[in-house]
Amino acid sequence: MSEHTEVRLPLIDKLIKLGWDKNQLQFEPEWRVPKTPSDASKRELGQSFKSFPIDIAIFDHPSHVGEYEHLQIIIETKAPDKNEGVNQLKIYMSLEPHVLLGIWTNGTDITLVYRTSDGKFDVQEKAAIPKPTDSLIRAGGEKLKWTDLEDPTTSDLKKTFKRLLNVVVARDTRSTRRDDQLNNLCNVILAKLEGDKAAKHSPDDPIPFQVWDTEEQTDKAIRELFQGMRRSHKDLFVTDADTDINLDEHTLHTCAFELSKCKLMDTPISVISEAFQIFRTSSLKSEEGQYYTPYPVIRSAVKLMEIKPTDTVLDPACGTGGFLLESYRQLIERHPTMTSSDAIKWANRNLYGVDKDRINVKLTKAIMLTIGDGSTNTHLGDSIRKHLWNSYYPELQGALTKESFTYVITNPPFGKGLKVSKSDAKAAGLTISRKPKREKDGSITFSKTVHEEREIGIIFLERCYELLACNGRLGIILPETYMFSPSYSWLRFWLHDKLELKGMLNIPMEAFQGFCRAKTNFYIFEKLGK
Repeated sequence: MSEHTEVRLPLIDKLIKLGWDKNQLQFEPEWRVPKTPSDASKRELGQSFKSFPIDIAIFDHPSHVGEYEHLQIIIETKAPDKNEGVNQLKIYMSLEPHVLLGIWTNGTDITLVYRTSDGKFDVQEKAAIPKPTDSLIRAGGEKLKWTDLEDPTTSDLKKTFKRLLNVVVARDTRSTRRDDQLNNLCNVILAKLEGDKAAKHSPDDPIPFQVWDTEEQTDKAIRELFQGMRRSHKDLFVTDADTDINLDEHTLHTCAFELSKCKLMDTPISVISEAFQIFRTSSLKSEEGQYYTPYPVIRSAVKLMEIKPTDTVLDPACGTGGFLLESYRQLIERHPTMTSSDAIKWANRNLYGVDKDRINVKLTKAIMLTIGDGSTNTHLGDSIRKHLWNSYYPELQGALTKESFTYVITNPPFGKGLKVSKSDAKAAGLTISRKPKREKDGSITFSKTVHEEREIGIIFLERCYELLACNGRLGIILPETYMFSPSYSWLRFWLHDKLELKGMLNIPMEAFQGFCRAKTNFYIFEKLGK
C-alpha cells in the first residue's frame, strides 16, 4: 500500500501535470506483459496467457487504452533497486515490441530506458519524465549500414506495415483522409526503396533511410530520397499531390524507426506478396465493388493458369496487383532456370495491369519495384469505357490493343448497384450490352441497336475477350449466378461461340466474408478460334 500511495499516485499526478491525459494511463487494473514470446502469440490470438504486471502503462491515445499495438511507455516502481528495475524493463520491452520507453523510479530517482532504432537500449539516469510533445524515438549509437539491415519474415513485415497504418499515419497532423494517408505511406515506402538501393551500392556508408539525431534531419533525408525516386520513376507520380510527402516531421521520424532495419530490396516475393495485403485491405472501397481477393484464392487461381515465359499477362482491374505479383512469383517458381535478369525483363515486357484508382496503381508499382521491377506496364485508367481513352487515358490506346494477351486474369468489381450505363456501353462499342430476345425455337438473339445497362463484371467478359489472343485464356472471378441462374441464360448464349469454359474453381462463401456475401467462382475460359 505504501508504494501505491507514496510512489505511484504522486507519479500519476506528475504525469497529468506534464500534459499526459489521465485517460491514456492504465494502472487499475495493471497492464499485463506476456511472459514469453509464446504468450505474446497467445495474446494476439485472443487467448489467455501468462504475464507480468506493470505499475503504469501509457498508450498513445485514450481511445486506444488496452490495445497492445498502441502501448508507448511502461513504468515500474516496485523493483527493489535501479539496476534490477532497468533489467526488468528491458525484458518487458523485448516482449512488448511497440513500447518505445521504459521508466523506472522510486519516487525520487528516475531512469529512462529508450528503445533505439538499431534494436538496442539507451539508458539515461537521473533523467526527467518526457512530456507528451517530446519525441520518444532515439537513434542508435552507430549509424546503420547495408549489412545491418535484416531480412524480414512475412509476419514481421505485416506487423510493421500494420503499425505504420494504424499507429503512425493515423496520428499525423497533416494527413487525415485514408486515401491521402495510403498515398503518403506509399511514398514513404518508395523513399525507403530508394534508400535501400543507395545503401546496397555503397555498403560502407550509413544508409540514408534511418533515424537521424533529430526529427528535422530524418525528415530531410527521407524527403531527399523521395525526390530521387520521383526523378527516376516519373510514371509513379502523376498528380500535384505527389510533389512531396505530406506527413509531418514526427511521423516521418517514426516511419524511419519502424522501417529502417528492415530490408525491402531483395526481399523474397512470397514475403512481399503477403505483407502488402495489409495495404490491399486498407485501399478497398466496397461501395465501388472493390473486394479483397484472399491470397489462397490468388495462389490457386494463378496456379491453374500455368503461365509460361512466352505468355503476356494482363489484369484489367488489377487493384493493388495481387494477380500480377503472384503470376511473376509462380513463373519463377515453375521455371527455376530463369535468371533474375530474365525474370525482370519478362515482367517489364509481359506483365500488364490497369486500374482506375490512382492509389491502387501506385501500390501495385511500389510492390513490383520492391521485388525487382515489373511496374512499367501498370496504368491508370478505365478498362471498360474505351470511348474515354483518347481524352482521358491515352496510354491505354497503346497498352490495351486487341488480341495482345495470351492470359487475362482478374477479379473485376461487382455488386448490384455497379453497372455500366447503356449509353456508355453503346459508346464503347460493346455487344454484350445489346438487348436479348428469346426466339420461338428457344434461341436468343441480340438487338443491333438497343442497349441495356449491365453489371461491370459482365462487361469485363467482353473487354477481356477482345484483348485475348486466339486460344488465349481468361481467368475471372464472377458471381455464381452469372453462369447458373435462368435469368442470365442470355449471357451463356453470348458466350457460346466466343469463350469456352475449361474449368472452374469453387470459392467458399467465407473467402470474401466481411466484404460481400455473393457466392463466387473462378472461371477459366479459352478464346475460340475464328
